[in-house]
Amino acid sequence: MTVINSAAPVPGGGTRRIQPAEEGYAEVFSEDGFATIILPAGEVITGGIAARAAEEFDELAGSGFIPLLLEITGVESLTRSARSVFGAARKASAVAVVGTSQVDRVIANFLLGGDLPPCPTRYFSSKSEALSWLESRTK
Repeated sequence: MTVINSAAPVPGGGTRRIQPAEEGYAEVFSEDGFATIILPAGEVITGGIAARAAEEFDELAGSGFIPLLLEITGVESLTRSARSVFGAARKASAVAVVGTSQVDRVIANFLLGGDLPPCPTRYFSSKSEALSWLESRTK
């Protein structure tokens, strides 16, 4: 199967970017009124990976603000430059960071330990709880 760079509709509305499988790529898409960035498991998240994801998030947000679900499950580590990129996100109205392990929690603490986020930001170990929280932020 060949996958090309494109946007595809997502059930329930929204857009999902389809990218070729490539090392170090964060999946970025929107659905149900919020954006999702899924960081690649087993990777060191660099400033370059973060910048590419942030750029795609900015495109999805357009001229407005939207809630963001940031999935970090299984990420090996996060560099200071990646933390700076994510900390500078200005188009997010709220950010829910999701991870499932104790290592994910440590990485989230590092991620959130920089400058004060410009919007409400919270860590969750459950994706369903994170989605509920984001939904409460869109009302």
